[in-house]
Amino acid sequence: MGRLTYIRDLRAFGEQDLSLQFDGSFRRFSGRYRTANWLYIVHRDRLATAWPGNDTYRFSWEISRMRRWERYHRGRGRHTYLYSAEAHGGSRCPVTPALLAAGRARQAYVVLHEAWHATLRLAGIRMPYALEEATGRVVGVVGAVRFAERCGDRSLLREAKQQLHAWGCLARFVNRTHRRLDRFYRGSPNARERHREMRIIRQDARNLRGRVASVWEHEELTREMNNAFFFRYHDYTRLYPLALRVYRHHQSLRSTMRTFLRAGNLGAVDWLRRSAR
Repeated sequence: MGRLTYIRDLRAFGEQDLSLQFDGSFRRFSGRYRTANWLYIVHRDRLATAWPGNDTYRFSWEISRMRRWERYHRGRGRHTYLYSAEAHGGSRCPVTPALLAAGRARQAYVVLHEAWHATLRLAGIRMPYALEEATGRVVGVVGAVRFAERCGDRSLLREAKQQLHAWGCLARFVNRTHRRLDRFYRGSPNARERHREMRIIRQDARNLRGRVASVWEHEELTREMNNAFFFRYHDYTRLYPLALRVYRHHQSLRSTMRTFLRAGNLGAVDWLRRSAR
């Protein structure tokens, strides 16, 4: 099966089995830009954005521009995390070279996850950012498992289950470390103390890396462990345990997604917590 055909099959699965909307995305290939890129700039002594205007991040298709911004802010002592992804959740996102080059389970996650963003946007549902990312992660990683099962592809199913497990490990690591750093910075540590703390965290990341089989999560754990890394990922991980608990309560991705949509309409994380009891 060709890679573009595989992505078309993922689109069809998302539309037909999960009622996802794609808003024109993943219909065509474009080699103009390899990746979509987000740059996070964070203070070195606290878990807070250092972008002017309190922006969470800046986005650009042009990686060279992002790298210039990154060098500028690093030169001023700030922590940075440049995230280059295979796609984005806006309208008419093309199939990028990075998406074509990704592993099949990762491709499935990206296509279904980004369609979740499009589905919410087209429905006029505005979830809190952390809830949208957490629910979208469940749609993506669980959807990849369901797609593999639908195809009867044992190799893909094994890869998708490894991805689901690895993200859970990464999410627990990020949530645990973010809490640790938040407490740590309240004590106004000096530069030497901050360096020592990050050295311990880097060792924790190395230890976890040895237990993670999924390629993408393994590679993320090789990245520099700094405030920007945990600032960025905490928005993706802090509500993931809740979103996954809702899925385990329903044991059906379609039912879970309906519950997510209802929570989005109600605008209540507490309501979602009650629904998973």
